[in-house]
Amino acid sequence: MKAPLIFVLFSLVLLGAGCAPSSPFPEPMAITPEPTHAEPLHLPTPEEVRGIYWTGQTAGTKRADELLAYMTQTGLNAAVIDLKMDNGQLAFAPNDVSLAPYAMAKPAIKDLEALLLNLKAQGIYRIARIAVMRDSAYAAIHPDLAFHYAGGSLWRDNTGAAWVDPAAADVAEYAVALGKEAYARGFDEVQFDYVRFASDGKLSSIRYPVYDGKKTKVAVMQEFFKTVGGAMKADKIPVSFDVFGMTYETNDDFNIGQRLIDVYPEADWVSPMTYPSHYANGFMGYKNPALFPYEVPKHSFDSGAAILLKELGIPESESRSHTRPWIQDFDIGAIYTAARIEAQIKAVRDAGASGWMIWNARNVYEPARYVP
Repeated sequence: MKAPLIFVLFSLVLLGAGCAPSSPFPEPMAITPEPTHAEPLHLPTPEEVRGIYWTGQTAGTKRADELLAYMTQTGLNAAVIDLKMDNGQLAFAPNDVSLAPYAMAKPAIKDLEALLLNLKAQGIYRIARIAVMRDSAYAAIHPDLAFHYAGGSLWRDNTGAAWVDPAAADVAEYAVALGKEAYARGFDEVQFDYVRFASDGKLSSIRYPVYDGKKTKVAVMQEFFKTVGGAMKADKIPVSFDVFGMTYETNDDFNIGQRLIDVYPEADWVSPMTYPSHYANGFMGYKNPALFPYEVPKHSFDSGAAILLKELGIPESESRSHTRPWIQDFDIGAIYTAARIEAQIKAVRDAGASGWMIWNARNVYEPARYVP
């Protein structure tokens, strides 16, 4: 049965005016989904990184709360946290099952996510520090990839630590896997240390399982930096490498295979350990370089920028901004007072670097003025 024409016209008028005719059935409620704002897992890199070093042990105890309070009170904005204990065991329980054999039975950091979230809530940039070639735990599980004495036992450096062969592809793959795990768990950056051949101990007694001497040590490390740095960059993981301070002074690799011109292209930041106490007596004519906390590191920053300009054509303004050094807060060669710490920080800023990180192996820091 057709509706009368007048009713149809009346209905159209109502609809045109925004009024629908009544219906015996209720109209379904329009549901607008709530906008979702997933909180980003990672923090952006601070314009100036002002960091301090944390051991894995510190990160898993109440000492972490004390350090965090100190950081927020003084303007420090970055924590560099060991993912390995000093013996090479992982300080946390990894999600990647391939990493499980290297973890502690009772992890020093019981709840990695809770730690990282707590730091993030305070605006602390989180850097995962990974020691690579100096690793007794990996050497024990893979003795076929570790340095040996002629008699077959594991070679050890002056601290008693075993080392793995930089020429072994598995060593680089382990570093990459650990770096990816760290970033996936919430670290904002991955920093690789001990990226070199051994520098102390009875070096002449080392028997290498993979390195055969046909390639130079420089060539071996070039390949390592490309493999590890390239893998991090491919996954958009911010990456940095620690190098000796003297790496910024010369292209000589000091028989450890480490050169600034090979590290720089594969890193977002290069972190020279410009501890004044670690420069040889007589450097720059100083009988004791530790007494010159401004002049010594500043000389290295300037020299490094000059090397990169000459060898790679990188403008100084660019290379300087990709330098983020370690500075000294420990008493070797001199008592490192607040004034000496601040002198190093001034050298970093005057050199145009992107920040600094303070090293103290015990995580006990001398109060100083960190913010300009």
